[in-house]
Amino acid sequence: MSKRKIEVAEKVIRQLFLDDQTIMVKGHGAVSGVPETPYDMQTYMGAKNRARDAKVHMPGADYYIGLESGLTERYGHMYEEAWSVALIADGKEYAGYSSGLKVPDYVLQKMDTLKMKHNEVMAILEQEHGKLSNDTWGNYSGGMLIREVSLEEAVRNALIQIVAPRISFFKKT
Repeated sequence: MSKRKIEVAEKVIRQLFLDDQTIMVKGHGAVSGVPETPYDMQTYMGAKNRARDAKVHMPGADYYIGLESGLTERYGHMYEEAWSVALIADGKEYAGYSSGLKVPDYVLQKMDTLKMKHNEVMAILEQEHGKLSNDTWGNYSGGMLIREVSLEEAVRNALIQIVAPRISFFKKT
């Protein structure tokens, strides 16, 4: 179970549901069913699988949120992004994703040279260069940008569809 993901989800929920003082956020070590570093559609599926797993193992909640970070290729560049899938108890699903941070060429070259997966290369690089922070974005950027930024954005982008005011286009039919 990721304490970071639970804290991010709670922060965004409390920001969006300002008038609800009865909010209780609980975490569950949900199974993603995707590789350690998912790629492209796997990232979305990992978030969806986590939300569904939470729903099965924690019945009775109003919302279930799954979060997953992974890599995707866009326009000839590799990015790390996050996906969030929010499920409502009645079965409706809302998905949101974050902007991506370009994976540094240095990391991609190491992956290619060593013929290793992203997470394996990052573990090696953290040993060689020291671990700057407890996440990839922090290590990519020398600590200037952390992964919580993308996780928050993904959760917000999913939940805004639920909590947007009646005048929003999300509420138009």
